[in-house]
Amino acid sequence: MIKKILLVLIVISSLIGCNKGKKEKETVTISIAASLTDGIEEIAKNYTRDTGIEVRINLGGSGSLRKQMEEGAPVDFIFLASKDHIDQLAEKKIIDESKYLLKNSLVVIGNKKINNLKDILTNTEKPLAVGDPDFVPAGRYAREALVKLKLWKSFNDNILFTKDVRSALFYVKISEVDYSIVYKTDAFLLKDKEIYYIDTSLHSPIVYGSGVKVGSIPGKKFSNYLTKNIELFKKYGFKVR
Repeated sequence: MIKKILLVLIVISSLIGCNKGKKEKETVTISIAASLTDGIEEIAKNYTRDTGIEVRINLGGSGSLRKQMEEGAPVDFIFLASKDHIDQLAEKKIIDESKYLLKNSLVVIGNKKINNLKDILTNTEKPLAVGDPDFVPAGRYAREALVKLKLWKSFNDNILFTKDVRSALFYVKISEVDYSIVYKTDAFLLKDKEIYYIDTSLHSPIVYGSGVKVGSIPGKKFSNYLTKNIELFKKYGFKVR
């Protein structure tokens, strides 16, 4: 009996020793604006291949992601579709090493032809899909353009606000709406759709910014890798700054 007990203790001790010897897999957690999905997934895949570090991606609207980080979300690196959101995080000393890496433009994508923004009012009775301006930079830029053209109030009662820009794109895809305002890079994901480019003078510059959680070594490593490989985003339609 004593021999059996000793054998069990030896086995347990060996298992504990093995577990202690095992090194936990290194990971990095990143929060990414939904419009960056395709490029960041490729970057993450390459990063894991080159470093062995697993990348955990949290996608969403830039405003919501910023708020999550302000509330203490365990994020190492953040990359948003708004310079303002990155500046706010930097001012609160939540992130450092801020970088402004990419540019984009705004378009209307539709199931019906469009020659100008006023056409949306007359060509359809369905709502216009736009990211919620309070959380989604694409929605804020869209609102700026429509306000400048004195059209915002005309649309205001017939707008479908979405949680992020990819959701607005999806509603056009399934014909829930006839028109959505999205980024050029998102519009290229759908084929056989009408696209109208919104004049860049009608809204603030669309600049994508990134930052590293203060003190995060995994975040710094990923940020350096992303910066070195930022040209990859060109094939997804982005302009590199």
